[in-house]
Amino acid sequence: MSLFEPSLTLVIPAFNEAENLKVVLPEALRYIAERCVNCQILLVDDGSSDDTAKVAAEFAAEQPERLRIITHPHNQGLTAALRSGFFGAHSELVTWIPADGQIAVSELDKMLRAYRGEDLLLTTYRHRPDGLWRATMSKTVRLLVRAATGFADRLEGPYLFRRALIDELHLVCNRSAGSIGLEIAAKSRSLGKRIGSTEIECLPRLSGHSKVADLRNIVTYFGEIWRIHRSQRELLAARRDMAR
Repeated sequence: MSLFEPSLTLVIPAFNEAENLKVVLPEALRYIAERCVNCQILLVDDGSSDDTAKVAAEFAAEQPERLRIITHPHNQGLTAALRSGFFGAHSELVTWIPADGQIAVSELDKMLRAYRGEDLLLTTYRHRPDGLWRATMSKTVRLLVRAATGFADRLEGPYLFRRALIDELHLVCNRSAGSIGLEIAAKSRSLGKRIGSTEIECLPRLSGHSKVADLRNIVTYFGEIWRIHRSQRELLAARRDMAR
């Protein structure tokens, strides 16, 4: 397989994931060395209280050209961590994977092979080991998202996008886990950006438990959907005014 040539930043958000990073980071570093011409990992330590910072620093000391670290002084949540990583990237393209091992680094191959120069490449899961409650909530959220933003595509896993894209979108989400991906996708669709999709695998966490599947995050997510709705309308109105 040929090397992936566009410059790429792989963002890894991490909150108290020290044990999982001992597996995920070496695999990610090995992957970008073997598969990319110009690729860097940007790990965002979201205010961890375990040894996440120590583990990340040890790997960064060994390969400083391939691993950069951003540290939040306190925990701000997944969307805030992704914002820091996305806007902190200096490459042509940006993607991300979680630090918990649910998306194997090798799954990036499917994304890189599927990429055809789109502004945004979404991923869906072939199968996700969710329970009935989470599956029901996901379906409910998708219906609400479609009603509020008009976005009907499946958006389940990590995504790949042009770094310049997010400078055009005036992102407003900064709290609920997952909302930044929805905002990027919904606004890109409404602005007529080129969007592709591919299917990947989702695995159980290597260890530990999810920090986003709770009632507080769900309530916050609903609020973020409303913020996206208002911001999307303002963005479209501004584009119409510029076109006159």
